[in-house]
Amino acid sequence: MIITLSPFGRTVASAVENITVAGRDSVQVSDSLTLFHDITDIPNFLPDGVRHAPQKSPHPHCANPLDSLYTRKENGTLLLPYRFSSFDSMNGLTFRDTLFYDPLFLPMIFTGEILPYELPLYSPDEKHDALTLIPREETFAPRLDHFDFVRAVRRDYYMKYPDRIRYSVASFDSIPHLETEDLIVKDIFNPFRELIRTEAAYSLKAPGVEGATIRKKYWMRSGEHSFQFAQNTFSDNWHKGGTNNLNFNSYHQFRANYKKDKMRFNNTLEWRLSVFNAPDDSLREYRIGNDLIRYYGDFGVDAFLKGWSYSMNLEAKSQMLNAYPANSRKILSSFLSPLYVNAGVGLKYTLDKPSSRVRHRRARLEVSMAPISLNYKHVQSDSVEVKRFGIPEDKKGLLDIGSTLTAIFKYDITRYVAWNSTLTYFTSYEKIISGFENIVDLALSNAFSTRIYVNVRFDDGVPADPKLKYWQLSHTLSFGLNYKW
Repeated sequence: MIITLSPFGRTVASAVENITVAGRDSVQVSDSLTLFHDITDIPNFLPDGVRHAPQKSPHPHCANPLDSLYTRKENGTLLLPYRFSSFDSMNGLTFRDTLFYDPLFLPMIFTGEILPYELPLYSPDEKHDALTLIPREETFAPRLDHFDFVRAVRRDYYMKYPDRIRYSVASFDSIPHLETEDLIVKDIFNPFRELIRTEAAYSLKAPGVEGATIRKKYWMRSGEHSFQFAQNTFSDNWHKGGTNNLNFNSYHQFRANYKKDKMRFNNTLEWRLSVFNAPDDSLREYRIGNDLIRYYGDFGVDAFLKGWSYSMNLEAKSQMLNAYPANSRKILSSFLSPLYVNAGVGLKYTLDKPSSRVRHRRARLEVSMAPISLNYKHVQSDSVEVKRFGIPEDKKGLLDIGSTLTAIFKYDITRYVAWNSTLTYFTSYEKIISGFENIVDLALSNAFSTRIYVNVRFDDGVPADPKLKYWQLSHTLSFGLNYKW
């Protein structure tokens, strides 16, 4: 049997091995109740003149391991360091009384507490309990002082004798928990335990998830669709003909852009169609106000400066349906009549600058310069007059070589107001074909918008109009549904 006596992890058995008897060598003594009293009785450690009554002991003048750490007073009690002395805590106690009850004499186990339990934030000389109603001695304050005293003694031992501490709470796997009788009764006589018990046990561990590789997306697709009521106005010499009217306007645009490293390939396909009733036309109930199908694509590779790229662009545009003048069966234009194709090679500059002050405000500019450019006009139908498009009467098409300048400007003024502008300029150094197209979108909500469309065109390769000469004008005001994706 091994009984812990010292707060420093030593046992009675280890102490017995070092007991020295006067006039004899060290001997091995077996454990017994008499030896236990010899170790713990204070009188064994008192001087001869201080003992109140002579006591016979089989081992007088025994040495206790505590004497190697602390000195003893004349009455045989331990003499602790001065700053840890607490007369209230030690008053009336002997070593035997405190052996199993006072934490000060329990086995020393390091708890990690080095700092004082309560750091003083004010001077101890100040009286902070002058106005209290209950005296301090009648509260838990003396008991708390005793706990602080015990902590201070143990902390002093941590710092002075770290090599004698055998255990630490950090090395314990778990702290034993004793269930009270109330908890045991509740667990045994719980009537709802069977009701809430599950039939199968489920693991709380996270299930295995297979990793997925996210590939970079190079193609970006978007589009826009609108169905609106509109008002169209055309000049008398508009190259495809037309009549001022109130109509139903349809606009569709598809975009597919590719970008990888330094290479990019942008594609845009759009179709515009406006249909209106014709009460003044005796030959048909409706007429075509505006009809345009257009493809624009550019392929580019980044060049030597930021924003610049080597580019090659292609634009082709025509219409889908036939267009007639009022009260006439003469066809002014039809599918592939005319067909405009423009292709060029050169440089392109791109600028994208969002506003740092106004949210949703953004300006984008694309300028394409093609010093070498081809412009081709073709009329497929024999029923369409070729001279209206500047093509000789004995030919179906006309090819011009020159230079082309294309500028596309998009300005998002606010989240609901946007302005898109496109300027095209082609010259064969003998004639000029230019177009300036502007679209202003006023979005009332995510589904409704108002659109203002203005297109100004210049072509000096066709017969001149008496009023506007080579200038042509078309504009549309519409309101209706609008959807973007």
